[in-house]
Amino acid sequence: MQLTLGDTLAWPARYLARKEALVAWEGGRRRAWTYAQLDAEVNRHAHGLLALGVGRGDVVAAFLYNTPAFVFTLLAAARIGAVFNPINYRLAAQELAFILQDGQARALVFEREVAEVVARTQALLADGGARPAHWIYADEGEADATPAGASARLSALAQGRPDHAPEVAVDEMDPCILMYTSGTTGRPKGVLHTHRSKLAHNALMHQIMQFRREDVGLSVAPLNHTAELHTSFLPRLQVGATLVLQRRFDADEAWRLVEAEKVTFFFAAPTMVSMLLHAPSLANHDTRSLRLVEYGGASMAPHLIREWTRQVGSGLVQVFGTTEMGPCMSVLYPHEQLSHAGSAGLPSLSHDLVVARVPADGSPSDPAAPCAQGEVGEILVRGPCMMAGYLQRPDANARALAHGWYHTGDMGHLDGDGYLWIRDRMDYMINSGAENVYPREVEDALVEHPGVLEVAVVGEADERWGQVVVAHVVRKGAQDLADAALLDAFLVQGDRLAAYKRPRRYHFVDSLPKTTSGKIQKHLLRQPG
Repeated sequence: MQLTLGDTLAWPARYLARKEALVAWEGGRRRAWTYAQLDAEVNRHAHGLLALGVGRGDVVAAFLYNTPAFVFTLLAAARIGAVFNPINYRLAAQELAFILQDGQARALVFEREVAEVVARTQALLADGGARPAHWIYADEGEADATPAGASARLSALAQGRPDHAPEVAVDEMDPCILMYTSGTTGRPKGVLHTHRSKLAHNALMHQIMQFRREDVGLSVAPLNHTAELHTSFLPRLQVGATLVLQRRFDADEAWRLVEAEKVTFFFAAPTMVSMLLHAPSLANHDTRSLRLVEYGGASMAPHLIREWTRQVGSGLVQVFGTTEMGPCMSVLYPHEQLSHAGSAGLPSLSHDLVVARVPADGSPSDPAAPCAQGEVGEILVRGPCMMAGYLQRPDANARALAHGWYHTGDMGHLDGDGYLWIRDRMDYMINSGAENVYPREVEDALVEHPGVLEVAVVGEADERWGQVVVAHVVRKGAQDLADAALLDAFLVQGDRLAAYKRPRRYHFVDSLPKTTSGKIQKHLLRQPG
């Protein structure tokens, strides 16, 4: 028996038909769909896409916030064998145009808030090159005017269509999701996943999070990000939990929804966790319904873990992974948060993980050459959730999937208990005077200073040393709390870092460039040369 992503609604729609499946809050208005209603809505949208000529293998892109239209389009595409491509709604026109052309999208579903960006994108694509045949406005049934450039309205497309599943043959090895990497080191690459890899990942997350139909999950992070969509939203959907959407993250509104909807679970990046803890409304809301909060993208400082435990009380689970692996590769469970703080946990169920030596000749790391305990090398992973490959990137595929393992490009080591510790990206490693410096180690030391809010460390070219360590620092308070001399003295007096690891230059900035998932884009901080 073959199962596809489009089948994930089948069981709850049949056996939990009257249970609330999807809840959307926007502007103080609450809308809800039962599982039977959600299933019917998805089917109508699927038939609507087929009527446009969109079918198996076609890419359907979504330029949407956390809205019902996102959910309808995702599942409708899966039901007809199309490939769903969620795109970060914060992108500019040039970035959107690149993804639409690179992915050869046949249709783009967008909403009013991003309509101006879409219009500029259409202008960029007007002079040649691939462009979507259909620009579908996600009007959510509203009566307002359709933006110029839209070729269809999503509600009209679904209106009057059959509410039963379309008869389309979809294979579990067909691609179903196309997600672009966050572009922390340059141009993003399209990552293809099959129905089989996505369902294997759902099963993995069920084991980790123990999702159940009684859960009420809140999507505060963007659904267009792999962690929210694949470690949180889709696994909860498959077990028949209730899915609550927050259009975009707002810490005070999130706490209101936790109390109002009796939320039991959500995913948040560590920066979001910090914002939630500092939200003025936290003390005014009942958070006792929360049983578990997942975080990822970075480890969490022990003081933040303690503060969460004191103020909120729910369990915390860290997931480390990449878009290419579905994303989950390793897990740090609630009881390990402080005892193994800073680590990325143990390899996840059904995955093999090895830290391999990096060849001096630049060839891909070989899993047959593992590092010794504590020795730093490249993290390699394989398992059923691994991507089918990068779209139209044969050279990148040959390197990333060499030896049948995914080469993460992350440097790390395994300790004596098998826990994974991330050092940094291979691309970010600094070679200064023939010594390797891992920026994360420097960042971890500097962020302990009470005057530092955030820091990003990069290498810059130097005639004498080859590279020198440079720190970009966001201050937490007044300027006199953290200047270059004070920070260097902090590192020296605390015996925190060897001399060659200490920054030679400090740049004080108002903010650091980040992706929507909160990852710092260090390539934008590097100086050429």
